[in-house]
Amino acid sequence: MKIQELEMKMWNAAKNRDSQAFLEVVDEKAVMVCGGFRCTGADYVEIIKEFDVAQYKISNFEVIEKTESLCQIHYVIELAVADRKNVDLEGVFHITSTWKKVSDEWKLVFNMDSRIITL
Repeated sequence: MKIQELEMKMWNAAKNRDSQAFLEVVDEKAVMVCGGFRCTGADYVEIIKEFDVAQYKISNFEVIEKTESLCQIHYVIELAVADRKNVDLEGVFHITSTWKKVSDEWKLVFNMDSRIITL
């Protein structure tokens, strides 16, 4: 499976609020820096149980660096929410993720977002 497909699998798990599918691709000890908040992959599982992503669109996907066991990527994601009370989660963001191959399986070990401000 390609890293981009794994990243989409992570987003689909978050969109579907599926904690089991999320932890299939995200390491429990992963560092997650999202919206200025830092937590682990295990902590983030609790967040996705209430996560509101009605749809997402990934663009500008690029591999920054890749070795046999590490891969760092960057892309832009556009998020839309279902419930207007969660409008602060909506928008366009830069995302960077680092994936590590562990026992022949790629796992996300770092993820960070930054909202794109348009003037």
